[in-house]
Amino acid sequence: MAIYSKCAANAAAGATANTFDNLGTTTLRSDASGTYGFWVVAAPAVSTAAEEVTGQLRVTSNDLNVGAQIYTAPPYLGGGPATNLGYAAYAAEFMPFVWPARGKENVVIDYSTNLPDPTAANSVVAALVYEAAGPGGSSAMARQTWPDMAPICKGAQSSSKATVTASVAWGSTVAIPAWAQEIVGCKQFVLPNLMTAGEERVGYIVYNSSMPSWDPQEWPIGAAIGAPLGTPVGKGAEVQVMRQMAMGFPTTGQNETITPNVVLNATVTTGDGWGLSIYYR
Repeated sequence: MAIYSKCAANAAAGATANTFDNLGTTTLRSDASGTYGFWVVAAPAVSTAAEEVTGQLRVTSNDLNVGAQIYTAPPYLGGGPATNLGYAAYAAEFMPFVWPARGKENVVIDYSTNLPDPTAANSVVAALVYEAAGPGGSSAMARQTWPDMAPICKGAQSSSKATVTASVAWGSTVAIPAWAQEIVGCKQFVLPNLMTAGEERVGYIVYNSSMPSWDPQEWPIGAAIGAPLGTPVGKGAEVQVMRQMAMGFPTTGQNETITPNVVLNATVTTGDGWGLSIYYR
């Protein structure tokens, strides 16, 4: 078995509280055997003074015979004064959604906000993580420790890029050594070199690989940053905790590569730094 992740995104969702906007529909692989849950990362696309903003994730699947399930979701933002600059970072959150599957099921992913009704929408990424037959050989440990992978990790390789402004940009290839038995986790981030008013940082990384049956893996960045209100001054955005995200994919016993591609919900003015780590055992 192997673990796969597929993202759905919307740069402007939840502008009306309790009215759900569609992020997308994820179709499981034909050999899927069950779902694990969702990684969700979100931030205000437009900051507004003195407004509380919290999210709701709704997931529905007629194919899985699952009616609408609604989760409290990021961001968790309290109202600030008119001089609030919106430098807050919002960590990704994992939401369990454990259902058996037989393959090719569709899962509809929607997003809204809670009351009180906000002025503007949020920029959102939600990744459905699920299990499929894949190449076979993924360890039971990866599934048992989910969504944490620290107890089984033996090492990591990293990649970074100095600037990204467009909504899509490639990074350098990550080398996976031949002794590694399994890809067990990842961590990815985008941080602004300079914040610009009205520009949020929300997105995900697409991982391609030389390994067979990999499929493009899509994993959200570890924290989103809300669009600043007004002209940014003073301290820049700071992320205190960046969670590792557990994966589970057997390697081939040969030297392999994983190539990342960052996708931002919205283009930014200044060049942002971004980086990632791939963990293995």
